[in-house]
Amino acid sequence: MTRSRTIGLPALVAAFALALVAPAAAQSVTSRAQIGDDPTRPPGGHYHLGEIGETWLGIEYNVRCNCSCGLDVHSCQFQMQCDVSPGWSQRIIRSLEAGESVEVIEAGFVSDFGGTVLMSPPARGFNLVGYFLPSVAIIGAGMLIGLIARGGQTRTATTGVRELGEEDTERLRAAMRQLDESEGPDW
Repeated sequence: MTRSRTIGLPALVAAFALALVAPAAAQSVTSRAQIGDDPTRPPGGHYHLGEIGETWLGIEYNVRCNCSCGLDVHSCQFQMQCDVSPGWSQRIIRSLEAGESVEVIEAGFVSDFGGTVLMSPPARGFNLVGYFLPSVAIIGAGMLIGLIARGGQTRTATTGVRELGEEDTERLRAAMRQLDESEGPDW
């Protein structure tokens, strides 16, 4: 009699859970700012509270970090190990505390880093093509698909429905009786 070794279901579930958790545990966090904790924040408070905080958060969401992550400044500093976004965040808050408007702050980033620093380009000039072209393309493709599906044919005039005569009615009844007789019961 031979004994075969089998892995029990609990051991298999534990191995699967470990495979899911291990990559997350392997990530390193090198500074308090990267885990979302800023030592200079007000005690018991959060920077993005109040009027300046909401404006600050709005600007952080509108400016793209240039560390090649493709995220906005706010998301990048808490989701990536980035040295750029915390500095940009401090630049934004210093500008707001100095009384600069949102447009001036964003224009400063555009002048320093180019138009690609904004998460979405301003809706003016040639940028309008980027806003409207997808809609026009979708509508045009829908119309083209409709023409292809119809086959390019136009509708012809329809003929009216006429009443069946006595002879036609009798022929139809005879055909139906013959069909019923030729088909047996379904069961």
